[in-house]
Amino acid sequence: MRYLHCAPGARSLQHLSLVGTLLAIAILFPSLLHPAQAKPSNDALVQKLYQDAKTAQANGDSVGAIAKYQAILRIAPRLGSAYNNLGLLYFKQRDYENAVRVLEQGLKVNPAMPTASALLGISLSELGRYAEARPRLEEALRRNPRDNDAEKFLANDLIKLGDLEGAATHLSQIARRQPQDQEVWYLLGEVYMQLSQQALSKMNAINPDSELVHEMSGEIMESMKNYDGALFEYKKAADMAPEKPGIHYKLGNVYWTVAQWDAATKEFQSEVFSTLARKLMNEDFREQLLAIEDSHNMMRYLGEELNISVC
Repeated sequence: MRYLHCAPGARSLQHLSLVGTLLAIAILFPSLLHPAQAKPSNDALVQKLYQDAKTAQANGDSVGAIAKYQAILRIAPRLGSAYNNLGLLYFKQRDYENAVRVLEQGLKVNPAMPTASALLGISLSELGRYAEARPRLEEALRRNPRDNDAEKFLANDLIKLGDLEGAATHLSQIARRQPQDQEVWYLLGEVYMQLSQQALSKMNAINPDSELVHEMSGEIMESMKNYDGALFEYKKAADMAPEKPGIHYKLGNVYWTVAQWDAATKEFQSEVFSTLARKLMNEDFREQLLAIEDSHNMMRYLGEELNISVC
């Protein structure tokens, strides 16, 4: 390596020349030496726009807030939370098409955003794009298993897609967490009814005139409050299998509902006698019954065994 040796006077002249050059640059081009002072940093600008967006939202100015988030994304297109917030604004305005567009872009930037996945799935569901919504909602639930809204929309999607068993599973999970949610219980009842109708169709294909088909038909009609139809089907089932446990009780219950008291009493008695007859065929039951000497205790024991109240 070669070194340049200068006389002391020459070095002083070089130093003065360098200082003069820097002073000239500082005067003519100050931003080259202090860029942060000449122009706010991107981070500071993004922070200001974010605060402006929040202020606009607080004042109910959704249009202004959307404009601020759009400006943020022009400056910082890799900022996943901005996509999430902008997508939420579109979602609240029911502008689901734009919500889907923005949220999809955001999840490409940062796939680990459960809120964005849930909002995207719900937006797709609102647009009737159930097959596309399903994986998004499932991903949201994987990341946040207690997101009731996402799970409810997923259950609804599964109903639309014909996966009733899957829908019932998710609705049951929500019902355990939110037992006061009437909508969940309603949807769960609808799903079970559809499953019952599917099962009945398959049973009809096997044997349309079996006592099982008539009994299930009676249950479905009773749930729809078609009591005349339920009575017809239950009677058919009872005629074909009069000893079947529960069939006379179901028939009596419908008679009771339509205020046919005598017919209801007769069916309830038939159910009790039928149940007692089955019990008496059990040797252990007979032995315990005969071992009871007091008549009141015997009636109490029979009541417990037959699941009826004894005064």
